Amino acid sequence: MPPGRLSTAHRTSLRRRPRPARSTALVSASPEKDGRERILVAAIRAFSEVGYTGTTTAGIARAAGVTQPLVHHHFGSKEGLWRAAMDVLFSNVPRLVAPAAETSPPETVVAIVERFVRFVAAHPEVTRIIAREGAAPSPRLDYLLKRYLHAPFREVVDLVHAAQRAGVVAPDVRPELLLFLILGAGSHLFDVTALAQRSFGIDTTETATSEAFALLMRTLLEHGLFRRSK
Repeated sequence: MPPGRLSTAHRTSLRRRPRPARSTALVSASPEKDGRERILVAAIRAFSEVGYTGTTTAGIARAAGVTQPLVHHHFGSKEGLWRAAMDVLFSNVPRLVAPAAETSPPETVVAIVERFVRFVAAHPEVTRIIAREGAAPSPRLDYLLKRYLHAPFREVVDLVHAAQRAGVVAPDVRPELLLFLILGAGSHLFDVTALAQRSFGIDTTETATSEAFALLMRTLLEHGLFRRSK
């Protein structure tokens, strides 16, 4: 065989050799960024399930698979972690009330409720945290209200007032109470996922479930709250 030439068997064996594995540092995100994101995911779950008092940075570190000092490195304290987690979780809430062009107040309210149901179905931690933090006054509740909740709450109440002025909602309906009825009714199913599953086999993670529930909320509003034109 001439120098520099490979036998057929040798060439075949080279082709069959597995390629060296690519460095994980090249194909995955920055370990530091990945750790921060895992901490936030674990924190959101913990704050929604056991509340602020029941959550510890040590427990979050274990759940995220990182060291406790890394939690403090990224967020400084449990309070700093809570705020960062809430900023991730609640950042899209104000967009739920964005009005569609050329729609009446009742149509806008219905659209907001449908978006709310879909949002809570995908992020049940939101209303679980609202329920926990809303039970007693605290700086954390004030933070959520000022930063994320007050403006959309006010928008919904103003829309109901507008519907009352247009004569399509009864004047004796208190808009602020209706807001809390919508918040409770629109989210309860996704707060009690185990109850729904064990009692009637309802899978709250299915898109078909959230869509059916959004349609139910629409039907109740259109046939119960809003007056039909004669």
